[in-house]
Amino acid sequence: MNDTDLLTLAADLVDAEPGSVALTDRLSDIGWDSLANAMFIAEADSSCGVVVDAEALARCVTLADVQALTAPVIA
Repeated sequence: MNDTDLLTLAADLVDAEPGSVALTDRLSDIGWDSLANAMFIAEADSSCGVVVDAEALARCVTLADVQALTAPVIA
């Protein structure tokens, strides 16, 4: 998931205006909650085929942390 897609999805999940969230935003500051976690996990799986670990997502502090969970692993 690229940065633009993540930010668009994040804004949608927290009912914010498109373009109003940034990777540096703290999840707690933008209203990200457990429902947003569940919806993000489902969307990442369905749209990107990325399996996001719920426990790892719960430890995220910023949207950049969330982005790191969806980045491809290069071996």
